[in-house]
Parts: sequence; structure tokens; C-alpha cells
Amino acid sequence: MNRRIARRSLEVAVLGALVSGLPAVAASPAAYAADDHRPPKILGITPDDGGLRVRWGPDTFFSGSVPGESVTVAFGAYAEGHWTDRGATTSHTISAARVKSYAGQAPRVTVCYLWPGDSKCAASDPIPIAPDSPPSYPPGTGQLRGVPAPYGLKVTYGDYRATVQWVNASSQYNKVLFRYDPGTQWDLSGKATRATTGTLVPGRTYVFKVKGSWSGGITGSRYSSWTELRWTAPAYPPYHPGGSQKKPYGPDTCKQGYVWREATPADRVCVTPATRNQTRLDNAQAAARRAGAGPYGPDTCRQGYVWRETTPADHVCVTPATRAQVRADNAQAAARRA
Repeated sequence: MNRRIARRSLEVAVLGALVSGLPAVAASPAAYAADDHRPPKILGITPDDGGLRVRWGPDTFFSGSVPGESVTVAFGAYAEGHWTDRGATTSHTISAARVKSYAGQAPRVTVCYLWPGDSKCAASDPIPIAPDSPPSYPPGTGQLRGVPAPYGLKVTYGDYRATVQWVNASSQYNKVLFRYDPGTQWDLSGKATRATTGTLVPGRTYVFKVKGSWSGGITGSRYSSWTELRWTAPAYPPYHPGGSQKKPYGPDTCKQGYVWREATPADRVCVTPATRNQTRLDNAQAAARRAGAGPYGPDTCRQGYVWRETTPADHVCVTPATRAQVRADNAQAAARRA
């Protein structure tokens, strides 16, 4: 009990440094025992015309009529308000000027319930205030101005890769996010207007997405909506735009005497024509060589077969000799490209 009383005395003393004129009174055991002094809860902190709207509760927190009951709110080192209306005030707007005064810092909002000899406080997480000027707010709306989205997406294609271009709707982006499935996302500079993908699968449909981000306001970044473009890679890709007769398929062009293995549409490992033919036969027999159940689930192979593993996800069942050939071909992949 003595430790709890001492801690509450310290809270009152700290609050007295924030709120001018508030006395820091030592906690009384009798007062604490007689009254059910519940702590406050910060219910929300939202933008409000450049400032911050703070809401707290519960609406009633007194157990009885005790003279001197009050509420106080602080923002960083500033005392924002002190109310003695017995819990009627449950919200307060911190001014835009006060918010701007903390540019580049991360102050907390603190709400305290005070009784003679006792106090209970709640503090928010740090609220980062951007170091530059916060964005403007439409008068009276209490909402942040929306971040405009990039637009005008278009695609150029070559070397099995797509270059996506767009127009930024704002010169104030601090970054641009580029995403294309499956699950690839890049954070680019705020001036970026294009991005080039990795190798794409011929004939597959992709969704390219772009969004812009602003810094400023009460959070580190705010984002526009995604702008999307669905696009299907050609089934028979054109030559690499910067290629030549020597490398008609870009960096994946095979040396003379080799062809793509094509275990999957994206498999560009260079192998002999005989190995590619064997790969096609193995693909055609994939279902017949699976046991259907077993220690490795539905991909468990029948007796005498093993996973091919051209990639870790390749579970086509083949002979052990074929898997050994796959590993040898993978090891020679770089040496067999033109």
C-alpha cells in the first residue's frame, strides 16, 4: 500500500510541473480506501483542422461527491486544459499552432483524473510530427486532405520484363510504392515514375499497382489509393529491345546446341534438346507417378520416384537419375547462357 501511495504522489508532483497552479499533494490512505478512483482511458486522437482532437473516458469516474475532483490534459510539456466540472468534459482539441510547435518531435498526450491526495493518468504512444510543414486541412472538415494517386499507367515489354510508367499526381510525394503480384512491392523515391519487373511468365496476367505517399501531419506518412493496371505478358515474347542476332532473347539466350528446359513456363535453364524432351515426358506423367497420400501429403511419389526439384517447389516425380541430371543442369546454368 505504501508503494502505491508513493507512486501516486509522484504522479501528482509530475502533473503539477505541467499544469500551472496545480498542487502536488501527498496521497492519503484514507482517501484512497474510501473512493473508487478509476483511471482514464484515451479513446481516440484524430486530426482536426491541423490540430488534434483528443477523446477520453469513462464519462463518469467518481464514486461520490469529493471536493476538488478534476481532469487535466497535457500535450508534451504543455498543459492543455484543467476542468473541475465533475467529468462533464470528455474531449479537447489541441490547436494547430501547438502541434506545429512540435515539428520533428514525438510528444505524448496525457490525461489525468485528479482527487485530493490522489491521481490516475493515461498517456498515449509518442505521436510523430513531421519536421516539414504539415499539409493544409480543408476548413471545418476535421479531416486530412487526401493524397492524390498516380495515374496514366502504361507498359513496355522486352527481355521477359515489363517496364511500368506512370504520372505522379503530386510533386510532394516522399515515396512511391510499386507492386505487382505475386506479392512483390518496392518503395521508390518520391520522384520515381517508372519501375521494371523481374522475369515474367509468358501468357500470365499481372496486376501492376502504384500509390504515392506524403509525409507530414501527425503521422510519418500518408498514402493515396492504389492505381491499378491489368496486363498479360505475351505468350511468345518479342526480342530484347537492346538485343542482337547473337542474343535474341536477352540474357537468357542459350549457347549454340542448348534450349530452355521449360519444366515450368518460367524455367529458362539451358539444357540439351534430349533433356527438354525428357522434361516434357515427365510433366505428362506427373499425375500417374504420385501416390496420392503419404508422408509428404498428396505430392508423395510412388515407389522408385523422387521429386525433380528444378526449383524447391517442383514436386514432379521422376527417376533418381533424372533428378541428378536436373542438379547438374542447374549448376551449369550460367555457363550455358550466351
